[in-house]
Amino acid sequence: MVCKGICHKYKASWGTEHIRYSMGQKRCNVCEIFVHWDGRHCPCCGMMLRTRPKLSRYRQKCIIQRENLK
Repeated sequence: MVCKGICHKYKASWGTEHIRYSMGQKRCNVCEIFVHWDGRHCPCCGMMLRTRPKLSRYRQKCIIQRENLK
């Protein structure tokens, strides 16, 4: 699983004050980039995308922000 550079077409821009995951952005650990992608796997390398933050304090913020955005 190697980055082929295709993911840069789907690169997500940084928001104002929201956590990226709550805005629907996903992270590829192989390509080391946040992407706007509807699928579960990276369009570039095929690795499964992260949809939640690793740290629990950011997970709680993400849950709260998702509820507020709905």
